Amino acid sequence: MIFKNKFKTALITGSTRGVGKEIAKMFLKNHYNVVITGRNINDAKKVADELNSSKYSLAHAKGYYLNYDNISKCSNLLNSLENKEIIPNFLINNAGALNTKNLNDVSLKTINTMANANMIGPLIMSKYCINIIKNTNEYGGILFNTPPYKIDDKTTYLLPYMQTKLGQTTLMNSLANSNLNNNALICGFWTKYPLSTDAIINRNIGTLDNCMHQSILSDTIQELIFNTNNPWQYNSKVIIDEDFLTEKNISLNKYKMGENIKKLDDLFMGHLKNKYNIKKNLY
Repeated sequence: MIFKNKFKTALITGSTRGVGKEIAKMFLKNHYNVVITGRNINDAKKVADELNSSKYSLAHAKGYYLNYDNISKCSNLLNSLENKEIIPNFLINNAGALNTKNLNDVSLKTINTMANANMIGPLIMSKYCINIIKNTNEYGGILFNTPPYKIDDKTTYLLPYMQTKLGQTTLMNSLANSNLNNNALICGFWTKYPLSTDAIINRNIGTLDNCMHQSILSDTIQELIFNTNNPWQYNSKVIIDEDFLTEKNISLNKYKMGENIKKLDDLFMGHLKNKYNIKKNLY
């Protein structure tokens, strides 16, 4: 066994920074061992060392290489899962690839990367972690960072990105509806807000003043998994941070990074409409 202690384990994809790193911190604070994954093995090991040195708990973090564009080189992690050297109680499919180019301008390489990160990767990880669903004796689950299934103007402007993400939403629903284990939680989580991540700031989609801190999503997952009676009522649903935390009477003010907070859809639509004046320019 990789983790030689009594604690349960959470595997979080894309956890070297941003939302994934906040989720890793959250699980450690709740005394779960954490598998950190990233496209750069040095970053994954560095974050694991950082979390271990922070003394969040007696549980432990360990870093692994995971790159969906190069899955054949991920054998260290995948073999450890297949041989049950790592036995996750929770899989958090957080890794994803955002691109705001339209179908006319996007390269085939970028389409492939988005499909791998947003659709094929979560399918692969769910396959390797399917024992979470099969194990009827332990509370666990597979959660997906994916949006509600809704076809609107944003899905048109964000073609093909949104189509790859909605493919992941379909996977989540399929797993949830085929699951007969009352101890397994299978659902999605999403945000109503731009978060202070590279995806928003570095692409000039918004500024820090428009954003919420990434921990709004890790807190949402924490409330769902650890502080909700009958969390299974959310099976096959996508939990939205604002709605869920408000129902729990948790103030959102502590997550605000500035005074001009936007809604994610509004921020994206403003950015995309400026980029593509009329819809025919999308094709």
